[in-house]
Amino acid sequence: MPRRLAMLLPILALTRYLPAGAEVYRVDGASGSDDNDGLNAPFKTIARALRTLKTSDTLALTRMDEPYRESLSLRVGGTAEQPLIVEGGGATLSGSELAPKAAWEQRGLIFVLPHQEEVKFLWGPQVRYEKGTSASDLAPEQWWWEEGKLYFQPAEGKTPTDYDLEISVRDSGVKLSGAGQIIVRDLTCEHFWNDGFNIHGGSAPVWFENIRGLWNGDEGFSAHENCECYVRGGEFSSNYWHGIADVNLARTHFANLVVRDNRSKGIYFIGGMHSVIDSEVSGSPINIALSPSTRTQWPRFQDHLMRPCLANFRNVVVRSAPGQVGVQISADGAGLFEHCLISGGDVGVKVDEGGKAYVVNSIVHDAETAEVSATGSYAADHNLYHPGRFVIGETTYSPEDFDVYRAATGNDANSFLEEPKFIGDTLWPSRASHARGGAFGGNSYGGMDIGPRPRGLRPDEDASVLPVSATRTEAGNILFSYDFEKGNPWSRVYPVPVKNHAGVAVEDSSELSDEQAHSGERSAKLTVRLPLGPPATYNIKLFSVKFTYDRPVRAIRYWLYGDGSGRSATLRIRDASGECFYDAPVVVDWTGWRQITWDLDERPPASISAGDGNQVQDGPPMEIVVEVRAEADSEMTLYFDDLEVELAGGGPGG
Repeated sequence: MPRRLAMLLPILALTRYLPAGAEVYRVDGASGSDDNDGLNAPFKTIARALRTLKTSDTLALTRMDEPYRESLSLRVGGTAEQPLIVEGGGATLSGSELAPKAAWEQRGLIFVLPHQEEVKFLWGPQVRYEKGTSASDLAPEQWWWEEGKLYFQPAEGKTPTDYDLEISVRDSGVKLSGAGQIIVRDLTCEHFWNDGFNIHGGSAPVWFENIRGLWNGDEGFSAHENCECYVRGGEFSSNYWHGIADVNLARTHFANLVVRDNRSKGIYFIGGMHSVIDSEVSGSPINIALSPSTRTQWPRFQDHLMRPCLANFRNVVVRSAPGQVGVQISADGAGLFEHCLISGGDVGVKVDEGGKAYVVNSIVHDAETAEVSATGSYAADHNLYHPGRFVIGETTYSPEDFDVYRAATGNDANSFLEEPKFIGDTLWPSRASHARGGAFGGNSYGGMDIGPRPRGLRPDEDASVLPVSATRTEAGNILFSYDFEKGNPWSRVYPVPVKNHAGVAVEDSSELSDEQAHSGERSAKLTVRLPLGPPATYNIKLFSVKFTYDRPVRAIRYWLYGDGSGRSATLRIRDASGECFYDAPVVVDWTGWRQITWDLDERPPASISAGDGNQVQDGPPMEIVVEVRAEADSEMTLYFDDLEVELAGGGPGG
């Protein structure tokens, strides 16, 4: 989950929505059989289950180490009282098949594989290989297909056996056509040559929760005609064209998305009505694009109220690299942006003639050419701009011309120019914003979180573990402090193993307690009761929440109330890819409070392992973990307080 959606929405129990009389058909690609009935014992394939599925049934997939190399095409749905449910269970559908390693013929630098079906895309793990220009003119790691043969030139010194190549053979992952009253949850679709999720035929309503469309040939998610879809929690990244492309007259509504690094557009709405809240869009040539529908065969199409595109964006982060565009609105497109951050790019907001943008309570900053460029309608107020360059029609306004711009356009009477201050992805107040009442309608914009909420955390839980302070050190680093008074950032305990060999489980908890406190009135109390061995020892892992740190950790300090046991405690940092950076262990041979400090500049990691192996802390998210070795048939109580995490410094939003 970014970075691969590492924080998931909770999986709801099947019985929550299961109506009386409906069946639950299960699929397990590893241990099932299509000779089973799917009820008492699981089917092996999705295709077999779909032949059995009836109105308002539930299809439950079992997650496997390998993906299901199938599509899931639904032509049956549910009712308002009894929706049809697809419980993905965290499974992945793949549109590709593994390329054989042994059937290649070498012809100089190029290898040839017989493959009669046209190859549209060639993939590897987290990579799409570029198509060359001809079979005889390939650069390293390019491919070509013609006349039943796949041509591939490996990198120097390699052969196809050094790659895990996959060939797209299926069009789309989840396919709906005309069905409605459907819920789809916890499912990933990747490597399809068309869309990950492809919704057609007026399917309505359809609800999606915690879905991902990654590395597909067209879009991660695409709704067509007059479909009506609701998506809560999703990632649509690294697709060949767009992350999301909802076209014709579709009505779609999204919350809590991550949309990154798509080849053309991040979110592309063409006609219809749409909304996006609590989300992040970044890394595409055009991150958000709005334009009217061109579905001319629709009855009285020119009079259809949804032919123009209307889209609302609330609490959305749009981050653009140099040369990219944050938001582009074409003629007959209309976009409403409230409490949004539009950062970087060549232009922040670009409105073509005939397009409309309404921007309030938002920040548009640090584009290359202009924060706003509009030949169409641009209406705005209560915003913050930096440095504040506007191209309105044929007139260019510099930051020094801000009052002239306001007088000429009637815009931004309550807006101001100021460099926004960031601590990670959180905006923090400045003296100017306080003095002027802030950009957001009289309340300072400082300290507000923007963008997607961590999945799997209720809003109150999320807020409770925010730092009590965030400051700059003399070295320019960012220092977060957590006091354990209202929230416990170290709340997740994972014993390894979870049971002894006789099946008796470890008992553990990490909760706020007023029994001990280094400062204030509370600390986190870690309690563990270990059963008799074997095994002789256990590794107790105390995980932090998933912090949204977007830069490397340079130092960690916390106070530990020791028990004098002589057990070893090891601090580590776990990045978004799962790569772990370990400090040297500390022997807990004292009783009472003692500060544990790890300065990575003075003491580099003792070891680095797992994850993507690049030996770089990649976030967000990031986790701070303490591992304690403990013996079987024992009890352990430790207290933790006053955690400080120091991040590498950088410019705003850096």
